[in-house]
Amino acid sequence: MSNTNELLHRALRPIAKYFDREDVEELAANREGEIWLKTSQGWIAEPDPEIRYKFTVATCRFIANLTEQKFDKDVLPILAATLPGGHRFQAVVGPNVRYEIDDTEGMCFCVRLFKKDKKFKLEDYRLEPGQGLKKTEKQGMVQKRYSDTPYEDLVGAMEHGEAVLISGATATGKTTFLNALVDFIPPDRRIITVEDVREVLLPNHVNRVHLVVSRTDAANKVDYPQILDSVVRLTPDAIICGEISISNSKSIYRLMTTGHSNFMATIHAESPEMALRAFWQNLTQTGENIDPKAAIDIISSSFGRVIQIDRTSGDRIVTGVELPGMIKEIISDEARKTGHA
Repeated sequence: MSNTNELLHRALRPIAKYFDREDVEELAANREGEIWLKTSQGWIAEPDPEIRYKFTVATCRFIANLTEQKFDKDVLPILAATLPGGHRFQAVVGPNVRYEIDDTEGMCFCVRLFKKDKKFKLEDYRLEPGQGLKKTEKQGMVQKRYSDTPYEDLVGAMEHGEAVLISGATATGKTTFLNALVDFIPPDRRIITVEDVREVLLPNHVNRVHLVVSRTDAANKVDYPQILDSVVRLTPDAIICGEISISNSKSIYRLMTTGHSNFMATIHAESPEMALRAFWQNLTQTGENIDPKAAIDIISSSFGRVIQIDRTSGDRIVTGVELPGMIKEIISDEARKTGHA
């Protein structure tokens, strides 16, 4: 091992002690004093007083210098790198990470371990000579009804990891409803939220990371594409994206193509149909040359539910829990009208 690698190994000592554990596939830190270890049995948490904010910042600076990358906790506080041994490292620090609602800064990182001595065979994936494919009960967006009644159907959709879009006009309580809905996500899921204002509450989910993207340039240079690139590498089971707008629609659309089907978001619209059109309209205003047919196909198959909330005489009422079965035709019509198809 080179002197540089020896120095890095010494700098990584607080987390390197987990690298050789046979049962650990991945490790993550969401806040100080605690480490999450992913094993074949799922995520488990262990207290670790060496996991501190200062350690994370210092480690990021060391790795950035070693890999000749830019990192600054006040300007560009995101780092992705491959460590000696092939381990993949992703970190975000500073005001873009806030574990509790009143935090002003925080830290999170994830290390996906590479076990060079652990060789897998096709049979380890239950692919065996002369046999058909094995069927599993896959979680994720399948666009099916779980009950004939809206309440039970929506609870079933949340338990099975369906993607949900919450629609409503201003002051209809979309985020408040979202905070009630997340209680039905199974508590063992790892959740990452991305918002421009820290509003989503997850009191029943301890394996969580809250990322914040400022709407202005006053904070730092972190934008939605950079944050959502980090989200994918932080190994979420569920992603909550906050409100869909022109600034983040392209990133969320791209997220739909990465296999992360269990995500939630809100949007300003007056009906489920208008919600789907609003997503498409935001996407067309990003200025990017996105293939209309491909976009329509992806959006049409990406949501398991569209929930509509209205406000009448001061009351907030759910008026729709819809499967977007006709979404392709709806968006296709809109695309033709606006000349994007």
